[in-house]
Amino acid sequence: MLLALAACRSPPVVEEAARSGDVGVSIVPPPAGAAAMPLRSDQAFVFPNLVEPAAMPEYPPDLLKLRLEPVVVCVEIDIDETGKVFAARPRVDGACPAASGEPGGEFAAAANDAVLRWVYDPALVCSTPDGKPAEDACAVEGAVETPTKIRLSYAFRFSQRDGKPSVERLSDGG
Repeated sequence: MLLALAACRSPPVVEEAARSGDVGVSIVPPPAGAAAMPLRSDQAFVFPNLVEPAAMPEYPPDLLKLRLEPVVVCVEIDIDETGKVFAARPRVDGACPAASGEPGGEFAAAANDAVLRWVYDPALVCSTPDGKPAEDACAVEGAVETPTKIRLSYAFRFSQRDGKPSVERLSDGG
């Protein structure tokens, strides 16, 4: 269920930033074996909404002169009940291969720095007030909304054109 909801969320809006290279982002499904949030028939999940504008990572300025091929790094973030990102770390698995080459760490650091400043409207678990099953527990009058922690992953694509920086947004396929 979370995967279906994640596919519908659009990536953050990219603001134009001078000398930042091309940076795109897409949400990445949870890794295989990740813990799922079980919901009862009287509950529904509301995906967190990123509060805009959300700053994209900057293309490391010292790397522009190297005219590197595009680099993709994945970051896994933890969002608390208030919508604040409280942890970020690189994610490397089948869906998120390690960035190749020495500068990969600089791109990962740029992505981590950006996502740690992101803020969301928190994820919610809605419950019907009487505990009866509902098609959409959030739409039931008197629904109880409980903010909840969630973990998300994003893939960032850093690229450039002839050493000239610009910023773009990748489609997340949703």
